[in-house]
Parts: sequence; structure tokens; C-alpha cells
Amino acid sequence: MRFLFMTSSSSLSGGTRQAMYLAQGLSRRGHELTFFVPHNAEITGLDQSIDWQNMPEKRSDWRKFVERFLPSSGEPCVAHAFHNKANKKLSWWSLSWRSRGVVCVGYRGVIYRPNNPLPYWSPGMDCYVVNSNACGKVIRSVGCPKNKIRTIYNGVPQDRIATNCTPAEMRQQLGIPENAFVVGAIVGDKPVKGLDYLVKAMAHSGIDAHLVAVGTKRPEWKSKCQALGFGDRAHFPGRIENVADYLQIFDCFVLPSISESMPNVLIEAFGFGLPCIGSAVGGVPELITSNGLLVPPKKVAPLAAALQRMASDTEARQRWGRASLERAQEFTLEKKVERSIQVYNELLARRGMPRI
Repeated sequence: MRFLFMTSSSSLSGGTRQAMYLAQGLSRRGHELTFFVPHNAEITGLDQSIDWQNMPEKRSDWRKFVERFLPSSGEPCVAHAFHNKANKKLSWWSLSWRSRGVVCVGYRGVIYRPNNPLPYWSPGMDCYVVNSNACGKVIRSVGCPKNKIRTIYNGVPQDRIATNCTPAEMRQQLGIPENAFVVGAIVGDKPVKGLDYLVKAMAHSGIDAHLVAVGTKRPEWKSKCQALGFGDRAHFPGRIENVADYLQIFDCFVLPSISESMPNVLIEAFGFGLPCIGSAVGGVPELITSNGLLVPPKKVAPLAAALQRMASDTEARQRWGRASLERAQEFTLEKKVERSIQVYNELLARRGMPRI
């Protein structure tokens, strides 16, 4: 089957990674796939085996460029768009592409309400894939027909939980004692990621633990921890591609975000059997069920209480960790690819076209 993937994002976002993972999975199954990206996209450096195509800088030239890759014989083809501007473009192109045998699929992986609902009304679009049921409710609220929405959870490839060093080596590198309790998070500097609440909760909890927050290296975070009395136990190693080296030393994982749909980092934490604390926002309650604790977002006291429970209740922590390992099997790349193929086949059959 011929696949045309397109993203309008140039960043290494979780949604862009998921698009790449799906492209990898389909390519390994022998499908012909071309992935269109902005000319300055960071994602292309992560996998040279994918047929990346840099689109023109002017968005008005995108359609003419992409149409060069459509099958000329009218044979079936699946076009799958990722991110807002790509969805918008495909929603218009789909109106004429349907007659050329192109199945058009959009993707929504963020929980906030879209400013422009028109792409979700397009009669040319066969389907919108969302990465959580919570995300599906959002696009239904702006008028996307329920029968055009399919939920496909994120999937993580096995190499995302492959480490390059031992836990002892990583602890030594960070200056963390062998038996010290480690609270871990994979965050960024954006306020929506909630790091400020986690830092305050660490101080409020009073637990004797180290905080490792991967994804930021801004000196003000260290200064804030020092002012709160645990600066010597706070570590901010910056943005790291291979987060597995850090996940392996965590005793629990915290996702303090204010808004999320289906965070990849939480699924990666499952792969290490980590008990989890997460904000009850978006699709997070679909992930943290019997494997940890949910807390209200932007609330320091409940998060501090959850940290105290994690640090003090060894039996519960071990039980939640085992449950995370079991949950990890539900979010593999293989399952994401299989579910995606099921959806593609459903759409092809609906159009009377041969299945994959």
C-alpha cells in the first residue's frame, strides 16, 4: 500500500515522534511510505531510512509538491496528516483527492479545543485518529462526526527503553547515593508541564528524596530548589534524547502537567515498571489506573501527599510498579501499528478498495 504522511510541525514533539514510529512500523511491514515535513524539521535526523521529503517553505506550494507523489494509475493510497496546519491542508485537498482513490486521515493528539473547527467538518476526510478518548471528546465538541473518530493509543518502540549505562553509573554521574529514593520526571520549561508545582510539592512533602527532572537545565530551577531547602538533592540534566538512562534510576515517576492527551513519557515509564503519579487531566486517567495515583492539577498539597505515600508505602509502590509493567504491554509500537492497519482497512473497505 502507498502511504503519504505529512506533518506541519518542525519540532520533536510527542505527536511528531508517534507519526515517525508509525511510519517505521508500516515501512518494516513492506509498505511504500513517503513522509512530508517542513524544510527545517528536526525529526528527520532520527531515522535516515524513512523517505523524508522537505516541503517548500511557502505553504501555498505544498499541494502541488505533494501531488507529485500520488499514484498516477488511480490505485489506492492513504494520506495521513499530523498536526493542525497539515490537517487543515488535507481537509481541503481531500475534496478532490477522493475521486483519485486517496483515503484521507487526520490526526489530533492535543487536548485543547481547536480554534478552527472547519477541518473536522470536511466531507472529504474519511477519519480522524485521536490518541485518547478525552481527545476524541474535544473534536466531537466542535462538530466532528462520531463515526469519523477512531482512538489509537500511542505506542513506544522497544529501543526507547534501552539503556546505555548501568543504574549505578547514572547515579554516580548525578551524585546520587546508591540507596537514595529518587523522584523522577521528564518535563520541559513550558508552564503547562507543571514543573513549578512538582518543585513546590517536593519541598512541602518533606520526604528525604532526590528530584531528577529531565528536560530542563535552566539555573533558576536549581536556585528555587535551594531556596526551598533541597537544592543539593535536585538535578536538572537538560534535554536528553535517551531518557531511558534516567528512567532506570527512578523509584517513582511524576507527571505534573496542567494539560496532556497521551504523554509518551508516561508510557516509557511503564516500561521500567515505575509506579506513577499523574495529574488527572486529558487522557492521563486512561493511562494511570491500577498503577499509581491521580492528583488534581495545579494543587501542591495533594501532589505532596502522593509523594509521601510513594516514599513511605513500599508494598503499594511495588504493586503499582508491577501493574505498570503489565500496562506497558498495551502500548507497544506493534499494537499501535496493528490498530492503525485495522482502521486503514476499515476505511478502504468502506470505499470499496482492496485492503492492506
